[in-house]
Amino acid sequence: MDSNDALIKYRADLNVASITLDAPQRRNALSTRMIAELREAVAKAVADPVVRVIVIDHTGPVFCAGADLKESAAATRLEDLPAAHLAELLADLCEAPKPVVVAAGGGAKGGGMGLIAAADLVVAAAAAPMSFSEVRLGVVPAVIAPVVARKLDQGLMRRLFLTGESFDAVRAEAWGLVTHAVAPEALTDRRGALAASLLAGGPSAQAGIKVLTATPDLRERLREAAALTAEFFFSEEGREGVRSFIEKRAASWVGLPAADRPDRSLHCAQSWP
Repeated sequence: MDSNDALIKYRADLNVASITLDAPQRRNALSTRMIAELREAVAKAVADPVVRVIVIDHTGPVFCAGADLKESAAATRLEDLPAAHLAELLADLCEAPKPVVVAAGGGAKGGGMGLIAAADLVVAAAAAPMSFSEVRLGVVPAVIAPVVARKLDQGLMRRLFLTGESFDAVRAEAWGLVTHAVAPEALTDRRGALAASLLAGGPSAQAGIKVLTATPDLRERLREAAALTAEFFFSEEGREGVRSFIEKRAASWVGLPAADRPDRSLHCAQSWP
């Protein structure tokens, strides 16, 4: 995790552990390796008695463009899919006895939205683009659905999942996905203020509050959701959706004019929405 080729950086400063997604050339895509490093970092922060708050941030212009596309396309078994490992990471974040803060200075899609939904508090750049765009690839955002459902009401979640539409952090704040949408230059200060407010609370009380407000059987529900994600991902429609993305063309079911086709600006060849 701390080697030169690590995909994340870990730093403990006073009572705050900062976990930084550090693969900007891949839009911080969630490969199985990055997920493993993230899980290791979260466990390290939880085990450190000095750490009181866990912050997840990023390098580069994109917070997280989703799961690794090439790795997902090559998968033939559930255990090979990044989504299966993402389920465990999301459960780790939700079950951590310490507050988890996400600081997103750039956009997020797919699995990146799962990280945002799993966090206790989120500060984001106001104009950061976000979406649940899996449907554009012929798959379902099942693996992140249990944590998204903790933040969004069912009707809104259904709409955003069905359309894959893009929205900014200001709208996400109004819906409860984001705690504070701020100007980019204010992100660092607001992140610090959030950490300070959390450090004013009792650590045992905060751990108790996370238990009190926990979703029952969340880890098992996430594992079941990962299996549903795999079912759709391995379908012919899912395969076609991924092929079309890699080949930079519209999927076979898309009959829209080119100007109305899905925005791929957040993604590189290695990541899917």
